[in-house]
Amino acid sequence: MLESLERLDRSRYLGRKHPLILIAHGKHNSLPAALELAAWARQQGRASQVVQLAGADDPVGRAELEEAARVANSLAGMGESRIGLVGEPSSWLVASRQSADTVEASWGARIIPIPFERLTGAMEAQRKRGGARLPDDFIRGALFRREASDEDLGKSEVILEALKTLVDDERLDALSLRCFDLLSLDGSTGCYALSRLAAEGIDAGCEGDVPSVLALRWVRLLSGNAGWMANPSVIRKGEGGWGSMLLAHCTVPLSLVPAYGIRSHFESGRGAALCGTLPKGPVTLLRIGGPKLDQVWAAEGRLKESPAEEGLCRTQAVIEVSNSDIDALLDAPLGNHLVMALGGWVGLIDRYIRWAGLSRV
Repeated sequence: MLESLERLDRSRYLGRKHPLILIAHGKHNSLPAALELAAWARQQGRASQVVQLAGADDPVGRAELEEAARVANSLAGMGESRIGLVGEPSSWLVASRQSADTVEASWGARIIPIPFERLTGAMEAQRKRGGARLPDDFIRGALFRREASDEDLGKSEVILEALKTLVDDERLDALSLRCFDLLSLDGSTGCYALSRLAAEGIDAGCEGDVPSVLALRWVRLLSGNAGWMANPSVIRKGEGGWGSMLLAHCTVPLSLVPAYGIRSHFESGRGAALCGTLPKGPVTLLRIGGPKLDQVWAAEGRLKESPAEEGLCRTQAVIEVSNSDIDALLDAPLGNHLVMALGGWVGLIDRYIRWAGLSRV
């Protein structure tokens, strides 16, 4: 055991900040050595975990190792992420405009400030090149189309191409857009562009909401899929320990909705947005917040239906959630928008929280 500890102590790997995952087997003092080294790593302020593996055909051990590796990779991925903030956060997001330094201190990600004028400049350059073609594949795939004209879709394509230019120039993994300014400047919105970007692997949020775009990036790294940023429009506790939430927003990733129609942005009636049908089944809800962005609310639930009510943002979801999770959200809210991911991810979220020194509310 002493020789193993000394060899690992000299390893260059221990000088890095990534979590230390130690695999132990049942012989040669493997487990005692792993426990001692894991304790040492924790004393140095570094996350560590011991995984016991009985052999290559140990399904429980392999599953535990895969989960630990997924969380470790997501921690590293957050630390390498470049997130563009196109324009300032919207004025009404008074609790969701934390600084770039705060983001980097708690999550490791870099916020790249991008003046809104760079977006409008890229849009103008796109128009001079002839604008953008109508998204024929997107139009053909829709079950219906209302409000959104060819002009609206053309403007939305120009916004998409302009954002892609910024993504390429700044090597972005994600972005959040101060989207409402597009209404007065261009008579359009960013809904369609953000939906397409997220479907193509660039996590994309709106309103310049910093905690929400962090959560979108986080669930992508944990789950491998895009998340959906949405407003909690109605929250009700119910009998038997279970209540429900109605979420709604106009920027659902195209990759999350097997069926969709084309409509306008809800609040303005302008631009183009998806009215999508989300698949029923288990989901995870998430919110990051606090002055230091070190607090997390998370809950697992079940998506029961995707209504299409008027008077709400275009894509909607009714989600069954426990009353206790509703209490935690309403007793100590961290902000407006929630992020939804398909599947159950709270176990991995909790492990990430422990390793990163965050707190669960």
